[in-house]
Amino acid sequence: MISVIGAGPAGSFYAQQAMRLHKKNHQDTDIHLFEEHRIVGHPVACTGILTDSVKSVLPRIPKDLVVSKINRFKIVAPNGKSIYIDLNKTNLVLDRARFDQYLYEKAVDAGARVHLGEKFLGYKKIGKNQYLLKTNKQSYTTDMIVGADGPQSSVAKAAGIASNRKFILGLQVRTKYPDLEEGTTIIHLNRGEFSWIVPESRTVARVGVVGVNNKKLHADYRALVGNAKIIAHQSGIIPVYNPKQLLRKPREDIFLLGDAATMVKASTYGGIIYGLLAGSYLAEDKETYVKRFNEKLGRDLWISLKMREYMNAMTTKQADELIAIFEKQENAKVLAAHDRDFPSKFIVQLLMKEAKLWKLGFQIFGEKLKK
Repeated sequence: MISVIGAGPAGSFYAQQAMRLHKKNHQDTDIHLFEEHRIVGHPVACTGILTDSVKSVLPRIPKDLVVSKINRFKIVAPNGKSIYIDLNKTNLVLDRARFDQYLYEKAVDAGARVHLGEKFLGYKKIGKNQYLLKTNKQSYTTDMIVGADGPQSSVAKAAGIASNRKFILGLQVRTKYPDLEEGTTIIHLNRGEFSWIVPESRTVARVGVVGVNNKKLHADYRALVGNAKIIAHQSGIIPVYNPKQLLRKPREDIFLLGDAATMVKASTYGGIIYGLLAGSYLAEDKETYVKRFNEKLGRDLWISLKMREYMNAMTTKQADELIAIFEKQENAKVLAAHDRDFPSKFIVQLLMKEAKLWKLGFQIFGEKLKK
């Protein structure tokens, strides 16, 4: 028996893929999917934008899961100047709850056994790679545990591999919002670490801000939302990627996926695609999972982390300079041509094209050393 804790995208997708491969290889393995909430996908705490990279894992996403499409980004500097980045490939804005439910239903259709409203409480080892898993309802004997249970993973804590985690706070609402630009996500660099306005329609948007949980963040959030009519609150904590996070408990069949493993790119704080890819790697071969993830995705997560550290260290003047650099059409084209999920594909190209980025980077680095 394999026990998957958490029926978010990473957990459900892993359960589906593992069931499919076990059937293909004529392996008689039960996969049980545990979700502490009674309704999959709730509460929502995510903006739910997917880049074109998702097609490498999910070639087809049903149209009824797509709320709107984003064709360009408007990035606003602290001084009010802005640039538009016209995307070469459309981004999808999902109905996040229904997307989670879709992946969950796929896991069920593949043969996974589900336990809704059943919370993981802990486990103890009872034999070689055999564990007694305890929930709020009963206990189960299992051969493998997969923690896909979010930023404050109970599996990671129970296994002693939660590491020294850091979190930031994403404050978001669905709201009726004035003056929306259809198909355009608006990013402000001077609110929290950054803020966003993502249109669902001509009148409704997902509006939010992310950063360290302090008075300024909440003030920025209130200023952003203003008097707009709130439809739903969708806030939550986000794990900061930790390169030292263990993805597997040494010499045990205890694994982590998705937010539970801090698989979030810090440049934009999105993690859906990384969680899905990790789920596919683990389903294909648990013994090569850690190595494969680090080789294929670890570098981009690390680059995203360093990008975020530099952006957070920027002064207001330097943020204005950054926007000015991307006013150049050739620089904007590089951003437009590549998915932000994988910065290694464009960061070197940008640095080779634009000497001012080197200069700005060295300025920020020098100031970081002084702190």
